[in-house]
Parts: sequence; structure tokens; C-alpha cells
Amino acid sequence: MSSRNQLEKISLITLINSLVKSVKFLVSKWKSILTAGVVGAALGLFLSWYIPVSYVSKMKFVIEESGGGMGGLASLAGQFGFDINSSVKGGLFTGDNVLLFLKSEQLCRETLMTPYDSKMSLADRYADAKKWKDKWKTNKSIGVINFSKFQDGKFPRLEDSLMQVIVKEIVERDLTVAKPDKKASFIEVQSIMRDEMLSKLFSERLVSIATAKYLQSKTKIKQLNILRLQRRADSLSALLDDKSFNAAASQQELVDANPAIRTAPLNAEIATRNKTIVATIFGEVVKNLELSKTMLNQETPVIEMVDRSSLPLEKKELKKFIGVLAGGLISTFIFIIFLLIRKFMNEILTSN
Repeated sequence: MSSRNQLEKISLITLINSLVKSVKFLVSKWKSILTAGVVGAALGLFLSWYIPVSYVSKMKFVIEESGGGMGGLASLAGQFGFDINSSVKGGLFTGDNVLLFLKSEQLCRETLMTPYDSKMSLADRYADAKKWKDKWKTNKSIGVINFSKFQDGKFPRLEDSLMQVIVKEIVERDLTVAKPDKKASFIEVQSIMRDEMLSKLFSERLVSIATAKYLQSKTKIKQLNILRLQRRADSLSALLDDKSFNAAASQQELVDANPAIRTAPLNAEIATRNKTIVATIFGEVVKNLELSKTMLNQETPVIEMVDRSSLPLEKKELKKFIGVLAGGLISTFIFIIFLLIRKFMNEILTSN
């Protein structure tokens, strides 16, 4: 037991001696370490000046789904062949689908083709802010590029390939879509771009186009059904008016008719019967029409904008003080590690 304690004591003494030697070695190299720190600080200062300022725009919204808990309305709808509770569970904004949808290439393309001002689109301004247009202009195989000329979104091969580069850059680096709380239905869209107005316009229009598409997808079938029923109701209304005039005319003829003519009451009866049939069908169609409108109102989701960034936007930049401090500390630490590793390797080579 005593021998073990003695071995531990020797190991501790050896470790302390090794640490003392290392500290003395580093102190002897203080000029080199100081130089490394100064170089790192200078590099940090250069990076803080070289890295451009970016602007952060945030949009936070929530979708309030409707259609649940309708009870009696659902039963009434079932009598006419409608199933209110059979809404499809999957959708653009269901689960994590929204995260993929808001970062889809097609949605970004549509957003980028919206105007930045009267002269250029968001895509043109993005390429300008990235200094890409200057590089393209000096490239003989590319030349001057103007995306705003193609408002229909149908690009030639060259412009289409450049648009893919822009979209990829935005999706991978500049655009973030997330749910801050997994248990809540809040969705946050964040864009970080070098132009303040561009960042704000892109995030707002991306959300606007996405929500418009979502509402259309949720209500498209029911809106088509309402239009069909409305056209049917209009045509039946005109037909009912015509049948009402015919029935009235037949009744008048019945009053003025010679009692000896046996067919006069028959014409009046047929006209009245046709009017009753059309009126019954018209009533059912109107009932279905109003029910469809009620269903559409019940199942139309409400999208609430909870929060949005206002000008001036939050800046994302590397401050000069932080750049100098971080550069100096990091370079000093790396240089010290390098010196210790080199010292350790030299000691091994010398011992051998």
C-alpha cells in the first residue's frame, strides 16, 4: 500500500515538473506568442471590416384551423351527401410539411420574381447585393442579366441556371423556417440578406404567397362546388319565373274558357304541376348552396400574423472589438498548442 502511494507521489511530482517546464518554455517564447496574438487580432480586424453587414427580417404567424365540433351541422350535411369531418389530415401546413413548403424552390422563385422597385425584381437586387452581377457582366459567356424581363417565370437556359444558383444560396444560407415551440403551431420565417429592404420584402412576400396557396388548396374544391350550385340555382330561378308566368296564363285561360271545352282545366293543371316541380328542385338546390357556403366558412383556416420585423431591421455583423479580441485569443491559443506539440515531439526524438 505504501509503495502504491509512493508511486502516485512520484507521478504527481513528475506531472508538476512537466507543467513547470512547459510554463517556463512558453514564457521564454513570449515574443513569438505575442506576435501570433497581434497577427490574429489584425486578422480579426480585417474580417470584421471585410464581412458585409446583413439584415435579419422575421415573420411569425399561426394557422387557426376550423371545422371541428360542428355536431348538428355535420349530421345535417350528411343527409345531402356531404361529410364535414372527412377533411384530409395531410396538407401543406400540416406537421413538418410547412418547413419544406416554405423552403421549396418554386415558392422562392415566385417570391424572387416580385418587384423590388420599378426597375428590378428581388432576384436582380439579390444578385446586385452579392456582387454577382458585376462578375457576370465581365464573364463573356454570361454578360448582362436582367431577371425582371421574364415576368412569366419562363427563363432561357442561361437565366434559369443563374436563378437556380440564387435559389440554392437563399435556401441553404439565407432562409430559415422553424417552429420555435414544437407543441405550438407558431411558424417563424427568418431571412438574412445584405440589403435591408430586400430582406424585409422577401420574408413578407414569401409568407404571403405561401399562405395564399394554402388557402386556395384548402377551399378550392368547395369553391368549385359552390360555383356549380350557384349556376344551377340561377338557371332554375329563371326557369321557375317562366313556369310561374305559364301557370298564371293557364289560370287566366281557364277563367275565360268555354265550359264546354274539357281540355282547358288539363292545361292549367299541367302548368301548375311543372311550376311545383321546378320550385321543389329550386328549393333543394338553394338549401345545398347555403349549406356549402356554411361548410366553406367553417373549414376556411384563419392565418394570423403574430409578429413581423419593422424598419430598421436587426443588423448581423462582426463588430471590430469582437473581431480583434476573438482573433487575438484564438491565434494565441493555437500557437501555444503548436509550440507545446513541437516541444513534445522534440523531446521524444531526443530521448530516442
